[in-house]
Amino acid sequence: MSARQTDRVREYVDSLQEQVTHLKEGMDLARKETSEQVRARVQQVKADLAAHQDSASDKAGQAADREQSPWQSIRANAAAGARDLQDRADRKRRELDVKSAERDAGDAEENALDALGFARWAVGQAEGAVLDAIDTRAWADERAAAPQTS
Repeated sequence: MSARQTDRVREYVDSLQEQVTHLKEGMDLARKETSEQVRARVQQVKADLAAHQDSASDKAGQAADREQSPWQSIRANAAAGARDLQDRADRKRRELDVKSAERDAGDAEENALDALGFARWAVGQAEGAVLDAIDTRAWADERAAAPQTS
């Protein structure tokens, strides 16, 4: 892997680590907040995600000339699923039935666990891809350094 690419990967990993730390801190804080404060936090997260999605869409548009990445479709599917989940959660939150609210809370908790499971899977896939990229770069560098025989 080139030094430039290694730096970019390191930046992505650092960013991911910061996100996870932020998630843990936010979760701990939210458990002590009022429902209204948590809803405000949810709205802020949604706004941040929308802004990030716009940035990701711009980057995806710039990469249109390159080979289509399977990660783009995974990312798009995950974003669509998250939007659908949030829409359903918003609809259900408006319902006043206690049993329904309990069921919805359980579903939301399961969805959160599913999303975290997907994130763990994605990090595992990223680790494999990074190691493969490093190995492939090392192989290419070895071939470039080897004496050429004709």
